[in-house]
Amino acid sequence: MAFLKPTWVVTGVLTIDLDAVQADGVKGFIFDLDNTIMAPNSALLENDIDAWLKKIHALGFKTIVVSNNPLSFYTKKAEEILKIPVIGNAGKPRRRMLRKALELLGLQADQVAVVGDRPLTDIWGGQRLGCKTILVDPLTKTQENRVVQVLRKIERQFIASSHRQVQHPHPHHSQKRDP
Repeated sequence: MAFLKPTWVVTGVLTIDLDAVQADGVKGFIFDLDNTIMAPNSALLENDIDAWLKKIHALGFKTIVVSNNPLSFYTKKAEEILKIPVIGNAGKPRRRMLRKALELLGLQADQVAVVGDRPLTDIWGGQRLGCKTILVDPLTKTQENRVVQVLRKIERQFIASSHRQVQHPHPHHSQKRDP
């Protein structure tokens, strides 16, 4: 199941090594919404994540959010708060909405990193498209139902066992898989 091996593993979006991803050709990010840049179903943006998003935009990175959340009122609210496009009800790991995101970004798949907290949706979806991928720890686990908690544990065990040999472009924060 090599398709679940992310390009990088980090503790959260704030610990993404922007120099390393830029050196690897990344010009844009497709972010997951819930548990990646916002707590699930909260429509609340933490100040540190807001400042980080402003920083990456100032550095020239393009951004968009692709979420599996089916609630259009919520994804519209998130779009207003984030001030970046949000595509909801995406059905990741299916590629249709991820392709739409690439189109909106105006970038090729190899110029984009898909960032999310779920290997079976975010990472697999990004890899199916040919994007680089960044797995982050979820912002919170307390609001997840039991099935998601069990799946997350299985996913993380698989990821941990598949990262036996890694490069460390930024010590203490991220790991990049060997090519």
